[in-house]
Amino acid sequence: MHVFIIIICFLIALLAKLQKNPPRYLNTFILYILTTIAVEMVAWWFSVHNKRNLIIYNFYTTINFTYLIFLLRSFLNNVKVVKVLGVLMFVYPVFALVNMFLIQGANTVFNTYTFLSGCVIVVTASICYFYERIKYPGTHSLLKEPAFWVSTGLLFFYTCSPPLTGVLNAISLMPFYNYKTLYIINLMVNIILYLLFSISFICNLIFRRYS
Repeated sequence: MHVFIIIICFLIALLAKLQKNPPRYLNTFILYILTTIAVEMVAWWFSVHNKRNLIIYNFYTTINFTYLIFLLRSFLNNVKVVKVLGVLMFVYPVFALVNMFLIQGANTVFNTYTFLSGCVIVVTASICYFYERIKYPGTHSLLKEPAFWVSTGLLFFYTCSPPLTGVLNAISLMPFYNYKTLYIINLMVNIILYLLFSISFICNLIFRRYS
């Protein structure tokens, strides 16, 4: 179900791209969402054919967080924070690949070390964005800024995700009803994330502002 929400989000992003003065990050964001759709579809195909799809999600986790670090970095003005995120853009994927091939494995278990460290980076960067916007509020409402909605979605999702995804490797040991509950909660969190992304694109359709 959440794949349909992602597809709708992608279509809204394309409409926003056609408007005058779209956010500078929109081109890469559209590719990011398209990549997410492709990953979900391929992983679904693997699942239907009883093939392990962990390697797909492990590689995607690396790409996902590396891009999100790049994205949040573009929202910030603090020179020190921007430099730190610039370094993490290179350090994080190296760590993720080392973890994938030398520690947790590529297709054995979900790479929780990679995921949880990425969550910490994204949540911290999102908080830095909100700190900047509180300290330097600017002349227009935050609600009209696409970057505000993107950062809100990322902060919400990656604050909620660690307790859900962090126990992914233990799910096979849980009763089915516990697994189903976790799945439903994770589904709702995903839907909220892409709804907030969609709002960011709608902001551009309505207000046509740079973030």
